[in-house]
Amino acid sequence: MKSSHMNLILPKLAILLGIGLCLTAGCTSSPTEEPVTTTNPTVTPVGEAVVPTAEAGSSASAAGTATAVDYESLIALLPAAPAGWTADEPVGGSMNAADAAWSWAARDYTKGDVTATVSIQDSAYQEVGQWAVWDTLTSIETTEGYYRQGTTGGYPSWEVYSKPASYGRWVGVNDRFIVIVSVEDGTAGDLEAFANAIDYQRLGSLG
Repeated sequence: MKSSHMNLILPKLAILLGIGLCLTAGCTSSPTEEPVTTTNPTVTPVGEAVVPTAEAGSSASAAGTATAVDYESLIALLPAAPAGWTADEPVGGSMNAADAAWSWAARDYTKGDVTATVSIQDSAYQEVGQWAVWDTLTSIETTEGYYRQGTTGGYPSWEVYSKPASYGRWVGVNDRFIVIVSVEDGTAGDLEAFANAIDYQRLGSLG
């Protein structure tokens, strides 16, 4: 696993680079090291459109009411490599910043020149990672790509596409967990395959 793993989640789609659970230099550190201080993520829109960036998280009202599950439980939910793909070893950790604590797990996959990443975050109802911007996203269609609201596994989701072949999807589970799937140089079918490989009901039952 490269030390820069967490900076590869979706390099061409900056909207997914705000994931507070792991897109900092401290993400590859051991969970037993000193807490990492992070800042709230920013959102870069597809094309020329502008997406509001007010920090209003879906889970903020319940902050402090739960303890994040251990990252090993999240790693167990990361999918195996589909046929034709190769999976790297999964990684995970627990993060602390100010009064917030959360956990995450992620895994990279490759198929020739196509790469994918699946990440799972337990925000423990803290306003961290994608929950810090979830309520501010707007459906957008441009010549360069789109943001689309939908559902995956019965849970609300946002899908993003940027030309020529960058795909991503966020799936929010019970205003607490977020699954992030990204695919580079692949197809919408690749994105769908990974997004549907998660057991969302099992994930939701963790907290």
